[in-house]
Amino acid sequence: MLRVTTIYANTAGASARYYTRYLTDDGPEGEGRWLGRQADGLGLSGTVATEDLEALLSGHDPVSGARLGRALVDRYDTKGRLIPAVAGFDATFSAPKSVSLWWALTGDPGVVEAHDVAVRAVLENLERYGATTRVRRNGVRHHIHTCGLVMAAFGQATSREDDPQLHTHVVISAKV
Repeated sequence: MLRVTTIYANTAGASARYYTRYLTDDGPEGEGRWLGRQADGLGLSGTVATEDLEALLSGHDPVSGARLGRALVDRYDTKGRLIPAVAGFDATFSAPKSVSLWWALTGDPGVVEAHDVAVRAVLENLERYGATTRVRRNGVRHHIHTCGLVMAAFGQATSREDDPQLHTHVVISAKV
């Protein structure tokens, strides 16, 4: 199952701490890991550091500190309602309950491996077919393929209720 929630720029610091500190305490693989074809271009590989994820969710290059594209700024619609700037998305991939129970009861590393393979397959498909951005030229909106994404994956073994729930949070940066 896949559930996607929005991560807003005004919560970049709190979100980064949540993923890199809270979630990694429960993960079958421990710390988060960088994924995506654009991660290497930003010098992001291996373990996800809180500071790097916070910089990315704030719209900045984690290495140089340079702003990535336009600033992430909240705005208001014509009726005065706040529209918070979107920093990224949390795509949470959950294994079926029976698979989570199987893993919890047996500790079979092949179950986690199968889950990870499934998550990577979906993310590769997303990068290939869904990684686009909007650009305006002469008043016309164009959708341009970005050739990849910057993502951070965090595996977890239990739900908030402490039940077996094998799942992976994948933080996908809105900056491409």
